[in-house]
Amino acid sequence: MPRRTQLFRRSLDTPAHRSDPGSVVPPAATRAVALLAVGAVGMLALAATTAGERLSGGSGQLRLADLTRTAISTPAHLRADIAGRDPAPAAAAPARHRAEPARRPAARHASAHVHSTPHRWLPTGTGMWIYQWDHTNGGRTNAVIKRAKTVGLTHLFVRTGSTHDGFTGAGVLRAILPAAHKAHVAVIAWDFPELTHPIADAKRLAHAAKFGTRDGLRVSAVAPDIETPAEGTSSTTGAVRLYLITLRKLLPKSVPILATVPWPSAARVGRFPYPVVAGHSDALLPMAYWYNNSPSAVTAASVQFLRRYHRPVMPVGQGYDGRLDVPSLPHNNLAKQVPAFFATAHRLGARAVSLWSWQSAPAATWRALRSASRLFPAH
Repeated sequence: MPRRTQLFRRSLDTPAHRSDPGSVVPPAATRAVALLAVGAVGMLALAATTAGERLSGGSGQLRLADLTRTAISTPAHLRADIAGRDPAPAAAAPARHRAEPARRPAARHASAHVHSTPHRWLPTGTGMWIYQWDHTNGGRTNAVIKRAKTVGLTHLFVRTGSTHDGFTGAGVLRAILPAAHKAHVAVIAWDFPELTHPIADAKRLAHAAKFGTRDGLRVSAVAPDIETPAEGTSSTTGAVRLYLITLRKLLPKSVPILATVPWPSAARVGRFPYPVVAGHSDALLPMAYWYNNSPSAVTAASVQFLRRYHRPVMPVGQGYDGRLDVPSLPHNNLAKQVPAFFATAHRLGARAVSLWSWQSAPAATWRALRSASRLFPAH
């Protein structure tokens, strides 16, 4: 959700031998037969290991392409679209990046991190992303909160800045925090870091988290929008790690990091540092924008891949017509596709979902949100 009103995210074009104590040494012929048997067993084990590596990409886990084929019932003509196609092929990534997302130690580290962090609030229910405050019910706070309550929203993501324009959240936070608090709607600060200066980016979002009203009201969480190089972000493993480590040190301990990431298409797995993001975040929010794909397939692939990192997965759906990004696309049938997104996320156990974005959501999106509040109750 970076600088442009709507962003084409390239989702359509755009995770021993043991001796018996009573035995005697066999004669030479018997020993030869035994050696041949041991060798045969070894060859069978090697073949099984090799086959397993071919299936798992050498990591012991299924690749996303395998996941799409086995866990999602998808027509063959959609698979290429569901896999996603980023500009550079996956083979161009360094070897360590290709192997990293499927590495089992990373998943164990993420699991250990879950148990070692203090209790932090995490959203439940339905949310909506706000990009341009002035285009969100005209920037009228009471109208925004009234509409949020009418459709059952439990949380709002409010843009507070980016590398491009710095911290811009003071006005909107002063306006919305008191009204949202009174209406029991959580406010989450989101920011777009380009990550060329990760420490400065972290300081800016931490400032948003510490920004308070005269009554001491603050945001409930932060949601860094960590994009790919296709969106102008220097999302290398080192930059992302430094950014998130710095952000965690600067944030109050009670403030969770809800890392917002591109959905794990086949072209991104192995290139985007999902394990690093997961290891330093409290939840993962994949941007499951389907464009001309199946919303159910994109959402299922996102949730099923990211589960390996033992973080709550809270998908972000496409609540706007993809033609706003790509005029050559057919119009999205949001009246059917948004409910399909919600139904899939619910079936896979997501406790929170959200849509991008308020200013571009048509009536069909708002109707789907109202219905979805029954699937995702607030806890």
